[in-house]
Amino acid sequence: MSFETIQGVVLGKAALEGVRSAYAPGEKGNIDSVLSAELIEPFLNGAVKLLPEPHFFFMELPCTEDEEKELRRSDRDPLHYKVYYLDGCTASVTEAIIKRYGQLLINDGLTRFGFGSNASNEEIYVLDYQQIQVYAEDDRFASVYKKLGVPETDSVKTVWENFSKENVGVSMAVEIEGENCGCIVENLTPEGMYLAETRAFGE
Repeated sequence: MSFETIQGVVLGKAALEGVRSAYAPGEKGNIDSVLSAELIEPFLNGAVKLLPEPHFFFMELPCTEDEEKELRRSDRDPLHYKVYYLDGCTASVTEAIIKRYGQLLINDGLTRFGFGSNASNEEIYVLDYQQIQVYAEDDRFASVYKKLGVPETDSVKTVWENFSKENVGVSMAVEIEGENCGCIVENLTPEGMYLAETRAFGE
C-alpha cells in the first residue's frame, strides 16, 4: 500500500523510506500512529464517535511574522504558535467541524489540531507529518485502525527519523476553496473559540 502525503508537505523519497500507515499501542489505551493522507479523515470520523461528550476542538497555529517580532528577542529564540480551543461541543458539532474543515486541517502542513473529551480528558492529536497520537483510558480506539486496515506494530516510523542535513522536508500552509486555517478561527470565534495560550516550539 502506497503512502500518500498531504498537500502541505514536500518530501523526497529518502524522507519517506520505510514510512507506512501503522499504529503502535502504548500504555493504557494510548496509541502512536502514522497514517497515509486518505486515511486521516475516515480515522477521525470513527475515533471521535468513541469520545464521551462534551467534546473540545483545538488548533495550534504558527504565529505571524509580525507577532514573532514582538515575541523573539534574537534570531536564536524559538518560534511560537498559538493554541485555540472550542469547548463544550456536542458530537454533532464535532462531526460538523470535520465535515466542514477536515480536509483543510488535514492538508495544512503548519497546523496541528485535535479533538478531545471534556468528560474523560481523552484526546486525539494530529501532529506534523501525519503522525497521530491517541491518549485514552482503554484500547477501544484500536478498533478504528483495524476497521481501516491499518496494521499494528511495536513502534511506528515517522519521517522525522529520516531527516538529516541533506534530507529535509518542507511544510507549508494551504488554501482550499479560498479558505486557510486562520479562517477557521475567524469563523468559530463567534461560536466560542478562544486563544488559550501562546507557546514556544519545543515546550
